[in-house]
Amino acid sequence: MKNIGFILLLILCSFMPQKTAFHSELDDVLAKAKKINNAFTFGEKLTYRVHYGPLDGGKAYFSIDANPQLVNNRNTYYVKVNGKSAGLVDMMFKVKDEFESYIDQEALVPLKATKKIKEGKYTDSDFIIFDHAGKTASGKRGKTEIVTNTQDIISAIYYARSLDMTNAKPGDIFPVPFYLDGKTYELRFKFEKREIIESELGTFKTIKVKPQLIEGRVFKDNEALTLWVTDDDNKIPVRVESDIFVGSIKVDLLEMSGIRNPLTSIVK
Repeated sequence: MKNIGFILLLILCSFMPQKTAFHSELDDVLAKAKKINNAFTFGEKLTYRVHYGPLDGGKAYFSIDANPQLVNNRNTYYVKVNGKSAGLVDMMFKVKDEFESYIDQEALVPLKATKKIKEGKYTDSDFIIFDHAGKTASGKRGKTEIVTNTQDIISAIYYARSLDMTNAKPGDIFPVPFYLDGKTYELRFKFEKREIIESELGTFKTIKVKPQLIEGRVFKDNEALTLWVTDDDNKIPVRVESDIFVGSIKVDLLEMSGIRNPLTSIVK
């Protein structure tokens, strides 16, 4: 009887995911694509308030699981993003979006991703497997060829936070390839300037960036969106503003926790 506890422990451990010494072609490919990340870490949580014109549109939640998740025997950041409409906007145009991305801890590329979208009467979902060794992404729309460092729509945000803009000059472009709905695109982050802005959380020194987007899907032109991120090692998005076909959107950082570095960008 005295060995029952030990036996139970062995049984439980046999069901727990553990990284083994197995080495694959994927490991070789991602080793070459290794990316330094000093911006975010496990357990980070960000909450945003969304405004549609003068209306309170709802909230969006970005969270990284507190522990690494194994995918293809590799440690990943498990990122969840949830957005939900509120108030009058919810009555007129109900939005409930959910995204998941498993981002390789070393190379900062997605290994798999999911999306579930409900926006008014429109619904869509997908489950994408990224094969970076074979340079393909497979989802419900079939198999698509991808290039090195291809991101999904969520991992692209975190990958962009790892970009070094210390010596950037106005007009400098930082390209990020990404996959969406069976096609690949290049998201180009254009550095504008450094700027101090006031937000619900205080006054911040920020980097102002214009992500050049997919014209014709949602946005009026490819520079319709403006992004401000904290001018410190965290590169946390503080504000997003955009003109869209049906009005304008403003997204402001409301709460944050579990950030990786001291928030040296805050002025007051």
